[in-house]
Amino acid sequence: MTDDQTPDHEAHIKVERGQPTDDELAAVIAVLRAAGGPAPDPTPKTRDLWGHPVDKLRYPVFSWQRITLLERTHTRR
Repeated sequence: MTDDQTPDHEAHIKVERGQPTDDELAAVIAVLRAAGGPAPDPTPKTRDLWGHPVDKLRYPVFSWQRITLLERTHTRR
């Protein structure tokens, strides 16, 4: 970077001591980027309740437990 160029953001990595070469800095940045993992998926995940453990409970259709447990579990957000 020349003297007339100004950075558009604050540096995230600061070299405290030494004079690392451009290749050494590139290697450190590549390792840190790989350790960060992939970028998060911007789309919200759909809620798939197939195979939910509460569905394995066998209550009669007219049971109050079915109404309060099963139905409430499936209507949560």
